[in-house]
Amino acid sequence: MIKFFRHIRQQLLTENRFSKYLLYAIGEIVLVVLGILIALSVNNWNQENNDRRAGEDYLFRIHRDLVQDTINFRRIIHNNNHLREDIKQLLVTLYDGVDSIEEAQYMSAIYDKALDQVFSPNDNTYKGMISSGALGLIKNPELKEEIVDLYSEYDQKRALLSAIGAWMVNVATNETNETDFIKFNRSVADIFTTQEMLNENDYSFLNNKEDPGFKIFVRAISATAFNQKASNTYYLELISRCEAVLKLIDEELK
Repeated sequence: MIKFFRHIRQQLLTENRFSKYLLYAIGEIVLVVLGILIALSVNNWNQENNDRRAGEDYLFRIHRDLVQDTINFRRIIHNNNHLREDIKQLLVTLYDGVDSIEEAQYMSAIYDKALDQVFSPNDNTYKGMISSGALGLIKNPELKEEIVDLYSEYDQKRALLSAIGAWMVNVATNETNETDFIKFNRSVADIFTTQEMLNENDYSFLNNKEDPGFKIFVRAISATAFNQKASNTYYLELISRCEAVLKLIDEELK
């Protein structure tokens, strides 16, 4: 094709037909420009198509993460509701009087579960988008704003639960330093192999409501109940936000 155009150009020059050669040259330039514009248009279309697919893929992954989060949050709330009933029963047992090592170990098991409140959402997809600058692939501005706001709320709840967790560590540390209740923890109870090592004297403070250790233990249990209640409140708020964003994503991906 190039040889063909070159042949025409040389023939026109040889025949001294300059005006036609000029028109031909202009036409050739126009063809080249049109070719470039078409190539750029195709390239832009391909890029836009790739960006659209990448954006949809990120939305699918965020959708998957949020569905899993709502499942996990509901499970935590369910477990916390059962835990609250266990805490109530623990206090009933405490105020009725602890009669055996087994009862003290049962109370310790409930106490340990109440201390376990860790916020661990599925936010790796969003973090990856932020670090790679891919957030712009979500073209719907309303949806993008809602997603950013949701994960910002995740960070706020993480900070709140972390602060409560740090407070709980201080409460638990004080209880451990001031009483022998740690001896009834299942993780260490097996090392006390004789009655001298572990006996009713180790939990006697639980049967004396005026004992400082008793009051410290009641405060520690009350703190775990506060922790559980606050966690449930935060998770309910996040479930509501997650469901709203999931609805927007569903509409976007229709």
